[in-house]
Order: sequence, then C-alpha cells, then structure tokens
Amino acid sequence: MSVTGDVLSDDHFRLLSFLITSARGCVDEPKIYGPLRLLDAAVRVIDIMEKEGRATPEVLRLRELIEEALDVLMHDEEEFVRRMDNLSRELAKIIKTQKT
Repeated sequence: MSVTGDVLSDDHFRLLSFLITSARGCVDEPKIYGPLRLLDAAVRVIDIMEKEGRATPEVLRLRELIEEALDVLMHDEEEFVRRMDNLSRELAKIIKTQKT
C-alpha cells in the first residue's frame, strides 16, 4: 500500500516524525525535556487544528498559555510546573463546557 501525495509535507506526518524523534531524545535528555516536548507537540496539534479550521478561540488561548509556559521554563522550572497545572485546568474547563 502506498501513500498518495507528498507525505513529507503532510502536517500529520510531520507531527508523527516529531513525536517519534522526541521519544528517542527523551531517553538521553534531562527529565524536564519530556514535558517541554509534549507541550511543543500540543502547539503543533493546535497549529494543525487552526489550519484545518477546527481550532476554537478556547483552543487558541491554550496555545498562548503553552507558549508562555515554554518561555518560563528556561528561567523558572517551578513556575513552568505551575503553568502546566493551569493548562490542565483550562483544558478541563473546555471539556466541561463541551459536555454540558
């Protein structure tokens, strides 16, 4: 079975490639790089959602919060963890609103 089109330019394939290579990188990198790579992947998913017209304003706001958290990581790891906690709360709010 062959894939039609240029798989290398497919956003989903590019994300897949990022995830696979990130998984390998996490083996040898400092522990905090795992969350960093996962949040980077989350931004990439939101970018794909936006490109496909599926990103709501709430999801786009999550991307802003993620990018802010990533900026904080380089100088304050504890604040980075607090911001990840806040991201989880914001995500829960989105899920809760969609379920009602």
